[in-house]
Amino acid sequence: MGKVKVIVLEDHPFQRAVLEHNLASLANVEVFAFGAAQDALAWLDEHHTADIVICDLMMAGIDGLSFLRKAKARYNIASVALFSGIDKELRRAVSQMIKMLNFEYLGDLSKCPSVDNLQRMLDRFTYSRIQKSQIASGLIIGRDPESFVFEDFERALKLGQFIGFYQPKFDVAGFSLKGAEMLARWHHPDFGLLNPGTFIEPLISHGLLDKLFLQLFEQGCCLQQRLQQQENQISIAYNLDISQLNSTELVYRIVDMVRKFNINPQYITLEITETGLLAAPAVNMENLIRLRMQGFELAIDDFGAAHSSLARLCELPFSQIKLDGCFVRELSVEPRCQAAISSVIALSQALNMELVIEGIETNSQLILLQQLGCTTGQGFCFSRPIDEHTFIKRFLPANLDLLDTKECSLEC
Repeated sequence: MGKVKVIVLEDHPFQRAVLEHNLASLANVEVFAFGAAQDALAWLDEHHTADIVICDLMMAGIDGLSFLRKAKARYNIASVALFSGIDKELRRAVSQMIKMLNFEYLGDLSKCPSVDNLQRMLDRFTYSRIQKSQIASGLIIGRDPESFVFEDFERALKLGQFIGFYQPKFDVAGFSLKGAEMLARWHHPDFGLLNPGTFIEPLISHGLLDKLFLQLFEQGCCLQQRLQQQENQISIAYNLDISQLNSTELVYRIVDMVRKFNINPQYITLEITETGLLAAPAVNMENLIRLRMQGFELAIDDFGAAHSSLARLCELPFSQIKLDGCFVRELSVEPRCQAAISSVIALSQALNMELVIEGIETNSQLILLQQLGCTTGQGFCFSRPIDEHTFIKRFLPANLDLLDTKECSLEC
């Protein structure tokens, strides 16, 4: 890995000098410091690329915002870190603009260019670059989902190559298992384990999403049946696209499978992404109601990430809210996120709905959520998505894995 090229754009000479000095003390860093955006753009005209831009926003002439927009349009720049004394809430809005420009956002140095702060920023960049390099050089070799054709997906479904991974939901106070969300993985014979980004959209376009759902649903019902044989049970959640409720066919297949496995519907949650609810036609709403009437739990997923509709939340028979992880990521540094989470906790309690907060990754986030009154969480702090064998071994009765999955029965 070559040296990391860092552009510093800061018009205050002393602050620029301190930042340049501290950056230069880090290993494997090459620093190019400028006091004016025009000079930085002139350098980029010659060199065309940089790894990181550390940018002040308030400068004479071309300000930092204009510089970033111009640089993104003309040059190859990977990442941006802010170095500005503007209001904290305004910096948050700027960080969102940076992401919308498709820069990787490395954080906010807040006019505190200590060596430790800069090293953490550099570590984030290095980790991200290693991840991208591994993807590019791994078995997938940049295999684009469009390179798979209908026959690939049809064959994968026929051979049962799609498997469910489980991400636990946990009690925030006691750190005990409360359930799990089923997530799809493709165990491809040539390319290894593929994530949903590789196959979900193509499956939708080929009209195969229902078949994927039913394969995962059967795997989950089979696990629940094995648990019932030991007088135990957990709740399992499944993602359901609102478009899958355009007809009643899938609804009746879900109901039939639950009856055949003799699973109580209250232990099954169907998570509907909030985005599609706003424009969903009446038949989809009808099928949501039908599922709730059959006893299934319904969750509004990614709540708060799209154009939230409190009217939909009140009109439709949801029993659970899943708060999007974007609120947790900034929890420790952004007071508004704490206020938003507190409001949603109060809302869920007032509506008598369970609240699951996604994206909990660190102990500091966990402690803050405990203080705010969060009861149920999900995220890497507790567990990453894991295969069924690992899930059983880690969280379920010790002798459950002795029961072979072939013992699952579809008899009524």
